[in-house]
Amino acid sequence: MPDVREALEIQAVACRRLGSVQYADLLDAMVADHDRGGPIVAILSGRTDRPVHDALPLRLLGALHHAALDGRAPELAARFPSCGGDGGPVAPDVAYDVIDRLRTFVDDALGRGVQTNEVGRSLCHLAIANWLPSVGIGEFDWWEVGASAGLNLSFDHYAADTGHGVLGRDGSALTFPPKMFTTPPRVVGSARCVERLGCDPDPVDLERDAVRLESFVWPDQSERRARLLAAIAITRPLRHRVDRASADDWIVDRLRDLNDRPAVVFHSIVWQYMAPDVQRRFRDALAAAGDSGRALVWARMEPAGPHADLLADVWQKGERTRFHLADVGYHGQEFAWLGRRLSD
Repeated sequence: MPDVREALEIQAVACRRLGSVQYADLLDAMVADHDRGGPIVAILSGRTDRPVHDALPLRLLGALHHAALDGRAPELAARFPSCGGDGGPVAPDVAYDVIDRLRTFVDDALGRGVQTNEVGRSLCHLAIANWLPSVGIGEFDWWEVGASAGLNLSFDHYAADTGHGVLGRDGSALTFPPKMFTTPPRVVGSARCVERLGCDPDPVDLERDAVRLESFVWPDQSERRARLLAAIAITRPLRHRVDRASADDWIVDRLRDLNDRPAVVFHSIVWQYMAPDVQRRFRDALAAAGDSGRALVWARMEPAGPHADLLADVWQKGERTRFHLADVGYHGQEFAWLGRRLSD
């Protein structure tokens, strides 16, 4: 059970660093409870072989927040600001009582993956579209792996005010402020997205299950929640296609498309959730297609310690060039554009 304890501890540190004191305090209390052999041990033990990689604590917290949002846990709603609560500490015993009362619901939630395709990561999408003309791409298709409900497929309907110009749709109801950037990219004019598609092993239906997305936004982070709700309102009528599929199967199928328009294949905080054989097949399929002459960009925002790296491999005429485009916080904050070409 040390892996469960490690998962709780790592998530507590991450929540505190990213500004969720309420969750950090609750997770710290659960770590202490785990050390005493308390209820959290029985609640989380045996749920997964990879508690850290599968973000097991976030599955549990998402279930608790969901129950507060939909009215089944008023004692938690009284504390969670997202539900009008006072923002005060959540006692572990209160959380455990909710878990006991809603055991079937919590068990189901602990068996499903986390849906945190954070809307703030659309800064990556907007910055990539702005950068593509510099590598000779004026039009492209966007294929997103781990697309959840497809909110980030709407990236060019959002806007980002860099302080020196606007990326995306100026005047959008979802506009990221200049404070999201530490080093913004220079706004030069974006390539045009022609087609956008996504896949996810467990896609979220915005018509039936939007509250599930909201449940994974930490309840004391009001700006993130406001961005999410704005993104849902923009995306719902667009009805993006998000296929239920494994990343490797889906990308192999997509690459059979004979369309010669460049495709940007993107994922954010997804790699850790893929099994090694899925990672290998996915990576090999992209390399084989690119090496054979397909115009491709494989862009990904994945963990690199306290921040994520935004990396890109670009295949043109069978040649691959690698770039380190940016460093970025896990929720899109502290976005630092680099646009640096890497040597092989």
